[in-house]
Amino acid sequence: MHSDRKSGLYIWKKMEMTGNSRNDDSIISVIGISFIVGMGGLVFGYGIAAIAGVLDLIKSEFKLSEFGEQAIVGVLVLGCFIGATMAGAVSARWGRRRTITLATVLGVLGHALIVASPGMTGLLVGRSVVGLCIGLLSMVVPMYAAEATPARYRGAVVSLFQLAITLGILAAYGVALCFAAVLPWPFLLGAGVLPVGLCLLAIQILPESPRWLAAKGDRDGAFEAAKALGLANEWRERSSEAEAGVSAGSGEIRRGSTIAVLLFCSTLFILQNLSGIDGILYYAPRIFRELGFSEGTAALAATFGLGLVNVLATIAAMALVDRLGRRPLLILGSVAMAAGLAVVVGASLLAMPWLGLGGLALFIAAFAFSLGPLPYVLMSELFPTQIRESGIAAASATSWLFNALIAFTFLSLVALAGLSGAIGVFLAVCLIAVLFCLAYVPETRGASLEEIEANVLSGRPLRRLGN
Repeated sequence: MHSDRKSGLYIWKKMEMTGNSRNDDSIISVIGISFIVGMGGLVFGYGIAAIAGVLDLIKSEFKLSEFGEQAIVGVLVLGCFIGATMAGAVSARWGRRRTITLATVLGVLGHALIVASPGMTGLLVGRSVVGLCIGLLSMVVPMYAAEATPARYRGAVVSLFQLAITLGILAAYGVALCFAAVLPWPFLLGAGVLPVGLCLLAIQILPESPRWLAAKGDRDGAFEAAKALGLANEWRERSSEAEAGVSAGSGEIRRGSTIAVLLFCSTLFILQNLSGIDGILYYAPRIFRELGFSEGTAALAATFGLGLVNVLATIAAMALVDRLGRRPLLILGSVAMAAGLAVVVGASLLAMPWLGLGGLALFIAAFAFSLGPLPYVLMSELFPTQIRESGIAAASATSWLFNALIAFTFLSLVALAGLSGAIGVFLAVCLIAVLFCLAYVPETRGASLEEIEANVLSGRPLRRLGN
């Protein structure tokens, strides 16, 4: 029973002994989890952004219409939606480790299909399977990291997922900039198999989430996994209320503030996707051409510059998320996102491409501080243990559904309303996000998952679920 968990735990114990680790908050465990989070984020980022640099090549080869372009982009996002929808049931039944393993195997198969069958069918099917991989990882990796990381590192480690996404996006833009003229486009898309393979190998040596094991009734295994992960002190301090919550059963969705948490997390992801980030990531070269940059290298270089800003801002955000807290970063970041998009609208109307680049850079930097990483952090913290899988899966599926909406409609929206009109819609969403964050976002910095869970189950208002 739990043979995969036991083998992973055995390897992890041997590594800790080799590393001479004697304290609860083992640095080895934090590094190991961070590596999994990093590889999962790279798979995510490269997978969703790689199409941007090769879309014009694919359009030319297959004589695609505007709808066809959006379909090539959107089919991966639909796969992500299906994967995220499946993720709750799969991870609840199989555990976090085996779900991550399944996702990475699907990722290898999807990338192999794209490279081996570069026709339209291979491209569509391969991108759909890669989407399943990304959808599963987008839900399970942040959840595993939140459950397996000591509280004082949790915000930074979960935020690493967003940093790795930005690095994957930057890598996708960089590969297109450097190699689009010399390598076939299937190889550029297929390069995403590298982080998938590393993630598949790394997850084999980590123990299962102790909180999942406890929810399944394996308390001895849960305590052993907690010790291996540096969570022994937190595990000893689990409150009786939290223990009761673990065995509360399916009725937990109706307890306390749980439904409010589900609506809150889903709304954060809706705002994240409707802010315009997905249209910018998928169609950045097209946006820069609309702003006035020349086609080809200039548009790709501007796109790469935007990806670099994304990475640097996310690094800064990681340093601040456990210092300044979730709430102030979300509020201030949403204000700055709105300001950046307002600049882009002005630049589009005045035909000032460099001003537009500056506005998009401000938007991306602010997103990296706020609506980029923090919905993942908050959803992994706020859902009670018993429904964490289904709650996070529902929030993640909502995110991918609205992501798909943008992927399938962005070019049509630009054709209908112009670039300034399309960006104006996103600006309005960012202003709504400011009001929403002011009204509802709690501060969870420094609180243990058990403390937060007790607050949720006791029915505290959203604003008071953390400290």
